[in-house]
Amino acid sequence: MGPASVVWDGLSLEFVHRRKDSYRQHDRKPEVSFGTLKEDALRRDFGINALYMKISDGSILDPGGKGLHDIENRIIACVDDPNRVFSEDPLRLLRAIRFASRLGFEIEPQTYEAIVRDREQLEHISQERIAMEFEAMLLEEEAGKVVAAIRLLADTGILAVILPEVDALRGLTQNKYHHLDAFEHTLLVLQNSEPTLIARWAALLHDIGKAHTKSFKADGSVTFIGHDKLGATMAYELLRRFSVPKRSRELISKLVGGHMVFKQSGEEGLHIKDSTLLRLADRYKDDLWLLLDLVEADNSAHAPQYRMPKQVVCLRRRFAQLKSNLPRFNLTGRDLLQEFGISTSRKVGELLQIAKQTWYEDPGLGKKQLLELIRPLVENDKEIP
Repeated sequence: MGPASVVWDGLSLEFVHRRKDSYRQHDRKPEVSFGTLKEDALRRDFGINALYMKISDGSILDPGGKGLHDIENRIIACVDDPNRVFSEDPLRLLRAIRFASRLGFEIEPQTYEAIVRDREQLEHISQERIAMEFEAMLLEEEAGKVVAAIRLLADTGILAVILPEVDALRGLTQNKYHHLDAFEHTLLVLQNSEPTLIARWAALLHDIGKAHTKSFKADGSVTFIGHDKLGATMAYELLRRFSVPKRSRELISKLVGGHMVFKQSGEEGLHIKDSTLLRLADRYKDDLWLLLDLVEADNSAHAPQYRMPKQVVCLRRRFAQLKSNLPRFNLTGRDLLQEFGISTSRKVGELLQIAKQTWYEDPGLGKKQLLELIRPLVENDKEIP
């Protein structure tokens, strides 16, 4: 009953016989047997995916009787009873959302009602399968389709099941810097972000800490102190739950944790010291531009009078100028070994980092000056023989 693969004229073709499925009660693994073309069509999820082409003449066959109608009317509808379709594989709930947002189709009422009713069945699906389907939504080339998918997930209640951290932002009112609630703001940041998986994950998760940090000052104004740091921790755990590779979840959580660092630097990024910029450049390295992209997308989603459209442009220019004018930090582990006899890699790394942080304040410091600055630390360190 399995597929047969044939390579023909450089193309890999897969042939599968017509099949039908039979399910026993409480058993999601079907018994598969040979079937008619209509029975094969009824195994599919939606009418738009239950069409066949006759190779001999190119004609389109619609044995289920719904596919052509659904395409013509731009609707997503289950090929059969939605209860059966979704109970066989609850991941189809997400597929319905993805197809609707990708194609710009409407989900027909009976199918929509079943999605809302059956959404908690997704709790029985592996996080890896859910992540694959969700990331396919995030990777749509057009940002508007990504936003449409997230809206549909929220409206059907699926978002609360698979990403409760994001769903918690719905209706969360903010401060004077925002004209939208935290969820709508997030969607606008997502709309304005770069079309990569890293950038879109970071945009989606950048404010998830706000639902847990909202407080009020004495004058009644709203604050979210620490939401960036808490959000970074939450993002890391969420992405681990989704089995996102470690390098990616570390980067995304670092972007989430850093998205507030320039907020007080002013319209043209002037109210931040060169030494602070150098430390940020050292921390983020090649990922600094991803952070600036996120900050720019975030700024553009603020209330109009607080968007600071020049800030990131000016910061990019400052970073480039600092990099081009910066002398080389020339203190090495070999220097520490020769001067102080230190050879343990951990201690060498600690001292080099201390020296570099001092050097950022005054890049004119040379090797001898840096060695003298850290000499007292070495002499007072009991771990160093």
